[in-house]
Amino acid sequence: MAHVLAGGAAHAATLADASPQAFGLDEVVVTARRREEVLLDVPLAETVLSGDELQQRSAVQFEDLAAGVPNMVAFRSARSVSALEVTLRGQTALPSSIVYDPAVGLYVDGVYVANGQAAMGTLLDIDSVEIVRGAQGTLFGRNNTGGSISIHTMRPQLAAYSAEAALSGGNQGLFGLRSILNAPLSDTLAVRIAYQGDQHEGWGSSDVTGQDNFMNQHRYQLRGGLLWQPTAHFDAYLTFERFDANQAGGLLHPLPGTIASMIPGDTVPADFYQTDTGKLQRDTAVTDSWQLTLEGQINPALNAKLIAGYRELHADNDYDADAHAVSIADVNLDNTSFQRSVELQLSGKLLAERLDWVGGLYAFHDHGSADSVLAPGLSAPVPTYDVNAVDNRSKAAYLHADYQLTGRWNFGLGVRRTEDTRTLVDNAYVDLSPLGPPQFCTIVDAADPNNPVPIGAETGACPYIRKDISFRYWSWEVSTDYHFTDDVLGYVRSGRAQRSGGWNIPLNTLQDPPFKPEQLTDVEVGVKANEMGGRLTLGAAAFTGDYQDMQRLLARLIGNTPTTEVINAGKARVSGIELEGSMLVTRELMLQASGGYTDAHYVQFTDAFGNDASHNQFYMTPKFEAALSGVYSVPLQSGQLHVRADYTWRDSVEFNVLNDFNRQGPVGLVNARLWLESAGGAWQAALFGTNLGDKRYAYIGGSIVNPGGPPVASWQAAADRRLYGVEVEYRFQHAL
Repeated sequence: MAHVLAGGAAHAATLADASPQAFGLDEVVVTARRREEVLLDVPLAETVLSGDELQQRSAVQFEDLAAGVPNMVAFRSARSVSALEVTLRGQTALPSSIVYDPAVGLYVDGVYVANGQAAMGTLLDIDSVEIVRGAQGTLFGRNNTGGSISIHTMRPQLAAYSAEAALSGGNQGLFGLRSILNAPLSDTLAVRIAYQGDQHEGWGSSDVTGQDNFMNQHRYQLRGGLLWQPTAHFDAYLTFERFDANQAGGLLHPLPGTIASMIPGDTVPADFYQTDTGKLQRDTAVTDSWQLTLEGQINPALNAKLIAGYRELHADNDYDADAHAVSIADVNLDNTSFQRSVELQLSGKLLAERLDWVGGLYAFHDHGSADSVLAPGLSAPVPTYDVNAVDNRSKAAYLHADYQLTGRWNFGLGVRRTEDTRTLVDNAYVDLSPLGPPQFCTIVDAADPNNPVPIGAETGACPYIRKDISFRYWSWEVSTDYHFTDDVLGYVRSGRAQRSGGWNIPLNTLQDPPFKPEQLTDVEVGVKANEMGGRLTLGAAAFTGDYQDMQRLLARLIGNTPTTEVINAGKARVSGIELEGSMLVTRELMLQASGGYTDAHYVQFTDAFGNDASHNQFYMTPKFEAALSGVYSVPLQSGQLHVRADYTWRDSVEFNVLNDFNRQGPVGLVNARLWLESAGGAWQAALFGTNLGDKRYAYIGGSIVNPGGPPVASWQAAADRRLYGVEVEYRFQHAL
């Protein structure tokens, strides 16, 4: 069997030695510091998962990566189920949009994915996933205050023809198809094509519209890669990927005790998997991505690497942000993004190979839009339109070096300079025709508080308002590590990272200020160990970090119109502990365990209403997390039988920045997989199940805040119920 174990000192659970006396966990190689290193030697809190491990966990999409990773929560957005949002060490995502940046960076084959919209892709043909926790502002750059997720897909292989086909089916109309083809075209050229399509029916329905396919899944992903390796010291790798999702979106279940729930005739369904929405929901997203990586050795002491990427996004979704029949906040969002990035890296060794260094230049440009139509009811029963154009640019230079002071003691230092420019061109208006002007402008001039008349003529088009802002900042990292033995590493590191600032949309006044970048400075102490002859790996880390201008999202009423905006929460501190371990108890039995503790609190936080909000708990940040897994293998004459069980537990979480009654209590989930593998590994048949206890819970929630009274509306997004099925897989390989 082949596993990569989740752990700060993760290792692959393949037999390291074929002899009957020796067996252990394979060595894991990572690239978190932009060069290949053994995981045990890296002074970072890092978890590594292989493609085989993900399959055996029945992980099918990016949110499944969080299971078993300490202090990490990954979830689909309430706005769009194809959008990915991640919380790591208390740092959480803002809604996926071109105007907001994540706190946890997502990288696919080295290319940064700026917009989480349509990032909830399938885990198709994955080589490995590296999850690094803590500030990563030096080597990864901005928007990595919580950490980074690096996904490495399988490259074409020159040495063999291979093919893979898998078919799965189960309850809720579950159906999946996966196929992979690898073909060498010559001694120096190979191609690899991978496809995955999956679908299942939904669980939820609306008692108003009758729509009954909420939470369904219908998507496909296609990737093609071309590898050219003319010499042993140079290769070029070109990939294209398309992701296409056409779904109904999440189910937002309304909560009682709100203004909306008190409207005569309104109801709050008793069934958690029902909603009261009066809007037909739709959630579509399409991305096309191109990547080119050129890598070569200039001389034995100098390497060069160029990574260029392009990602085009078109996403459209209709959803009801209040979850009630009355149209308080019925929303249509139309997102586009055209992202380009290029990075040039130079790396090498100096001083008799005691100094490892890497430096680079980085440029990023993303332009697009986040148009919306909001249909508020009650006092303004007409649509409000926001039409905009967004342009985000960033450039950076960085240098990082690690010096070997002695055979066991190392010292590292890195620095990065970043410049961000954010431009917003916005036009917000209400269409009053035929009763009034076709465009009644809602962006007002607040300079004259006695006459806040909407700008623009009373008839005709409203003007576009342009806002520009630039941010410049330094990121840095310093670390030292010491090998107490060949198999035990201790380290101390400290770093600083930032999340970029920007503009809220829609603008409310000409004088709207930007939200500022947030900054984290953290310190981490950790230890990693590989004991019992390679059969046991352990990792532990303790951390603390101070935030300045932490960004937080608030949904509230502005002029009787529901809106969301990012505010800076002043100062905060996050501390915690992380533990991970993996053990091959016998040749047949492997155990894994992990746990996390987060103590997150605001030191200074004045909310948008001028109130002291420092008593609030962090949004989407459980205090405790734990996971336990076991894999047992039984040798058979015809192959091997494996069974895997995974249990994850998460403490209660708050769903709103300004805490109210909207929260989810502790949740424990059980997943399992039983698979039979043929002697040669060509065939595999599996039974699998997720959420086997059929736990009914909310994975996220929200409220429209009403100062001085109950929320305008509150809702919770229902999580997937029990899924189970069977998968049959065939693999073929022919070495050249």
